Amino acid sequence: MRRSVKFYCLLVIFLLTGSFNLFSAQDNISVKVEVDKAFATIGDEINFRVTTQHSLNITVLELNAESALSDFEIKKATDFSTRENNAVAEGKNYVITTYQLGQFVIRPFSIQYRTKEGAVKEIQTNSLYLTLESVDKNKSPESDIRGIKGVYKLKNPLYQWVLSFVLIAIAAATGIWFYVYRTKRGSNREQQEPALSAHEEAYLALNQLKHSDLIRKGMVKLYFFQMSEILRKYIERRFRIRALESTTYELMQAIKLILNPEQTQLIQDVLTFCDLVKFAKYDPPALEVIQQTNQAKIIIDKTKEEPEPVLQESIKTT
Repeated sequence: MRRSVKFYCLLVIFLLTGSFNLFSAQDNISVKVEVDKAFATIGDEINFRVTTQHSLNITVLELNAESALSDFEIKKATDFSTRENNAVAEGKNYVITTYQLGQFVIRPFSIQYRTKEGAVKEIQTNSLYLTLESVDKNKSPESDIRGIKGVYKLKNPLYQWVLSFVLIAIAAATGIWFYVYRTKRGSNREQQEPALSAHEEAYLALNQLKHSDLIRKGMVKLYFFQMSEILRKYIERRFRIRALESTTYELMQAIKLILNPEQTQLIQDVLTFCDLVKFAKYDPPALEVIQQTNQAKIIIDKTKEEPEPVLQESIKTT
């Protein structure tokens, strides 16, 4: 009975603090995993930290928690290391988020280290539990996203034959239309006007979005969805990287290798804001809508391809 009470007390302390320590007395090394909040709303940024504490004669070889964070979108990962007396505290801090509701488990993962004798060993972390709630807490998770309805079974076999015939007819008609369209498009390609450049197309799309009536109709989510698509299409055309099919985190990892920190931060700020409106149901005031639209235009201004200067040769007359 006393053991059960003690176990439940430890469990309550763990859930309240959002952290857990594991210690290997043999090698004088311990690992701690923690989050800054055990309960968060959808779209919130959560800090997940892994800390190893060990003596100076121990070397941490591999510390990578990405496999345990597969249910989350990793927005940022930062290494840290401090030394105090004869001990070292080092690890990694992840900024994570998710746009799904419910309870999540950050699964255990292994950390490899080398002892002073040269032996390679592992120490494993424990699980952490997170609960993601809706922004509107009066709604249940089921009311945010409806499940898929079951398949309706047709009782009469005749309906199945009719349905199959209709589907085949639609497929055939689609194939004929596609063939005619491609043929006509190929014959007229030479007569078409030159295509717009990446930044010209983005400027035009942003201007049309800005003067649309989506905000007036209260369709804020659609407005920022289109803004995100405009920027992603521009980045894909301008830098030839897969932007439309990538998550914001994946896209930012690629952009960091191409643009300077100021340009990178501008893009990350606008795309993150778009994600917040699209997935977390954030309803921005009119001033923020204008600011983000202007920021999107500044991104294109600062990253667009400039025309190469034309060199004029001076003609010497004799």
